[in-house]
Amino acid sequence: MEDNRPTLAQYFVEQACPDNKFLEEMNNVIPWWEIEAWFKGHLKKGRKKTGRPSYPIILMFKIHLIQQWYNLSDRKTEFQICDRLSFRKFLGLGIEDSVPDATTIENFRHFLEERKLNKVLIAVLDKYFNEIGLIKKEGNIVDATFMRANSKPHTDPNKNSDVDASLGHKGFGYSGTVNMDKVTKLVRATEVTPANVLDYKTLDAVIIGDEKELYADRGYAPSRKMMEEKYPQIVDKIMYKRQRGKKGSKYVDLDVFREYKNRIIAKERARVEHIFAALKRIFKFTRLRYRGLERLTTKFESLIFAYNFYRLGFLMRTREICAKFG
Repeated sequence: MEDNRPTLAQYFVEQACPDNKFLEEMNNVIPWWEIEAWFKGHLKKGRKKTGRPSYPIILMFKIHLIQQWYNLSDRKTEFQICDRLSFRKFLGLGIEDSVPDATTIENFRHFLEERKLNKVLIAVLDKYFNEIGLIKKEGNIVDATFMRANSKPHTDPNKNSDVDASLGHKGFGYSGTVNMDKVTKLVRATEVTPANVLDYKTLDAVIIGDEKELYADRGYAPSRKMMEEKYPQIVDKIMYKRQRGKKGSKYVDLDVFREYKNRIIAKERARVEHIFAALKRIFKFTRLRYRGLERLTTKFESLIFAYNFYRLGFLMRTREICAKFG
């Protein structure tokens, strides 16, 4: 019979381990049972029955989240799990349990990449947030952020070390687009493209269809006609853009009504910048570790569902405070 009683070493670890309030909160608010059941559904096919037993899928997913929250490489993640008791506590690893090495951590990321599971997981979480009443559907905001490639462009495009990156108006790299719920700031859909793809061309890829209103900046103005034809049920809250005049002439200024409407929209649209601030200032996502559109897409989507969990903790905390003080 298996003895599940804690060892003396585990007891001292519990006593000595400093409280990591953030990780404890994540352990409490994230629906691990839903995620584990979802992963098992994708692991039924193609799983090897021979060889060394694999690590639990939920353990690998937790490690993947730690990488996003603390901006860690594969080798640094392995070291930090071995070194930090708070990480072991979050992962449910005892002091005597083995830790997945850097290669295993990398292989799990490739597993997500090859099966394109991150985008599906974002949709699954969106459904879960809808079920527990967090997605208000009062309005959505779409915007994009520039991500600079970790290599410089070559004068000959065929000699670029990152063949998928391109030169946009902000530099050489990629563009990550998000569709965010206006009230809760939870991200509902994402899209990653080379930097030379204009913002409005990614709008259709991130629209879900159940949005009541859609806010966006001037870069999405050319998609207004597409919105009217394809999504007539969504109220258009896209900012107006000045029209280019004839060749050699100046731009035609907006009328007073459209200038006023732009100011109203801008105040609501600005909320989406909080997401990019969280990714770059809290998660320290200031440079790209990988090259190639496929790998970067996996990284950006991983950051987004890690951000959603981070945001979920705040929302659940707020809900508890409101319920307490009513």
